[in-house]
Amino acid sequence: KEAENLRNSLKVGDTVTTIGGITGTICSVKENTIVIETGADRVRIEFTKWAVSAKNASAAAAEQK
Repeated sequence: KEAENLRNSLKVGDTVTTIGGITGTICSVKENTIVIETGADRVRIEFTKWAVSAKNASAAAAEQK
């Protein structure tokens, strides 16, 4: 249930980690999928929401620390 709440709360700008270990920033949220942007070359990859394992601290919050 906690994982379901996490996946339903995803929004553009969140930094996430997938079950495969890929990290990136969400740039699009659809009903069953998200698109994340990862790496310095700004590669965009589409994942199903169930592939998200964790929501990380946002990049802006990390820079302030």
